[in-house]
Amino acid sequence: MQVAEINISSVIADLLYEHNCVIIPGFGGLVGNRAPAQLDENKNTFYPPYKKLVFNSHLLMNDGLLSAALSKKENISFDESTKMLDAVVKNWQSALKGGKEINVHQVGKFKKAKDKSIAFHQDFSVNYLPEAFGMQAIHVAATQRNTIKEKISRQIIDSTIPSAKSNKAILKIAAAIAVPIAASALFLAINLPGKNSAELNWNPFLWNFGTSEVIKPLIKPDVTITIVRPEDFFSREELLKIYADKLNAPNQELSTSVVKDDLPKQNTSYTASSQFHVIAGCFADENNATTFTEELKAAGFDAHIVGKTPGGLTRVAYGTYSNKLDALKGLANARLKHSASAWMSEE
Repeated sequence: MQVAEINISSVIADLLYEHNCVIIPGFGGLVGNRAPAQLDENKNTFYPPYKKLVFNSHLLMNDGLLSAALSKKENISFDESTKMLDAVVKNWQSALKGGKEINVHQVGKFKKAKDKSIAFHQDFSVNYLPEAFGMQAIHVAATQRNTIKEKISRQIIDSTIPSAKSNKAILKIAAAIAVPIAASALFLAINLPGKNSAELNWNPFLWNFGTSEVIKPLIKPDVTITIVRPEDFFSREELLKIYADKLNAPNQELSTSVVKDDLPKQNTSYTASSQFHVIAGCFADENNATTFTEELKAAGFDAHIVGKTPGGLTRVAYGTYSNKLDALKGLANARLKHSASAWMSEE
């Protein structure tokens, strides 16, 4: 291949990246169209989208694109580049008439077909589609699947021939099931006797089996779920009065509240600085928290804002207490008079 042909081939290849039509004056035009990604099932290969090139022998007029690019690359005038193109095209046409094949580097091959037209075969080693830059073909290994006959045969063999290995597997599964059940039974036996369900510690890792002491976790949760029964803090007469007041005047505060004498004694071993908040809700917007606080005050609660959660939400409390029994009673009162979703937080 002559130097001029090599240079022209390089210029054509460069133009195909930016243009969808490159005309070789007096020879024909290369037209590019986007082709989607494809799957070759025979080769189990995914191919990325690419620019498919089609040769049109009727595009013969010089539009100046190739001549101007060749002129710039060779640093020659436009007329000189046009004459160079004409000379190369004459050589190509002569070679095609003689039955030879024209190879334009990284573009494709031209040859005469049986009907004397020019056939073009694209070189797929280069993808001229800009959006597919860096994409490569992906080969996927074929999945090996057993036929239905093989599966049935295998199942018959497995079910008819006893296996010591399978027996060991069954024993392992049985042991894996029995150990958690035994541990749960032992844990419940230690925790349940004489305990109120509101006081049980359902985490076996926090129980000191050597003593009757519950080990407090190092990290206190922001939300403590507390089981509160109203009958543990109010007498039957008081509960009837609360329900009557709630129907007649929902916003009226309890006038009196007496703890029952037969209440089980609670654990009160807390420091003097311990505080118990009966929480009404958490708000992302502080203005909403302030508005809700005023509503609770109007309903008869000693409501106030008690800081924020680790997530940044502003907490509104029905009230704050230094004694846990008073806090539990306040929690029962809030759930009866206002919202069943009230909860208690210790700090």
